[in-house]
Amino acid sequence: MNSSIIALAVLASAAAAHAQTGRYYVTDESGFNQVWQFQGGALVGTFPTNPAGGADGPIIVDGNTNTVRSVKGGFIGGAAPSFGTEYNFAGVPVGAPGSLSLNPAAQVGYGRVIDAAFDGTNTYIVHGFSGTAGVFQYGANFSGAGTLMFNITGPNASTAQGITYDTLTQTIWTSDYDFGVAAGQVRQWNAAGQQINSFLVVNNAGQGSERNTALAYDQSDDTFWMNAHVENSLGFGIGELWQFSRNGTFLQSIHAQQTNPNAPANILYWGGEIFLIPTPSAAALLGLGGLVALRRRR
Repeated sequence: MNSSIIALAVLASAAAAHAQTGRYYVTDESGFNQVWQFQGGALVGTFPTNPAGGADGPIIVDGNTNTVRSVKGGFIGGAAPSFGTEYNFAGVPVGAPGSLSLNPAAQVGYGRVIDAAFDGTNTYIVHGFSGTAGVFQYGANFSGAGTLMFNITGPNASTAQGITYDTLTQTIWTSDYDFGVAAGQVRQWNAAGQQINSFLVVNNAGQGSERNTALAYDQSDDTFWMNAHVENSLGFGIGELWQFSRNGTFLQSIHAQQTNPNAPANILYWGGEIFLIPTPSAAALLGLGGLVALRRRR
């Protein structure tokens, strides 16, 4: 294995439980109509979504254009187009507000959509929960009719609502949204739609989360973030953001109220993606080619 990749892996392993390097952008279902930004284990900013009304769900963060794109969520296959907007990182609309749209008209019979993934070129949408489950590929701006990559089968796996793209292995991960289990799973899929890995969403107190959304991969430390929803038993409200290592080890949880007492207590996040903001150590690894190797796909 390339020594630079090993160095990056060692650095990530040592830092994973103590830092949050990438900036995590999440949308909410709870009526606040904001894009929430978390970094370093803290809420560091918000900006309003446009158009007003309804809840934004699918969100992508594009490091090529340094923009964030989101559309309204909660729709199912066969529904009318879902509209949204592109923003710069300050939350200022780029182009006309409401000019983006995700059209699921061709996906009749497929389930609900609330999250998205992005690989730098393509957008991935998972339809699951209350319908046929499948992963579809769209353009970078949510454009196109959507091409089916694979269906997801299995009573628990087919509830999938969270989705993210793993830049290290170039695979798709989804997260379960299943009312009938003590803890849902995060599942890794290859391009043929075969499940090749999974882990349970359980924190270090043994508490499981059955409904898991806003799934996001952080390539800066090789970890996964998601919204954990445990029937209002988390203490702060109905949702918390949990971090896991690649092998499913629970690392930490954060909630907006931990760092901002004016943040809402009862909030559930729907969509989530992470943008890598280089740290000095990561910048040094660039000289060794470590991050270049991880981004070879581009």
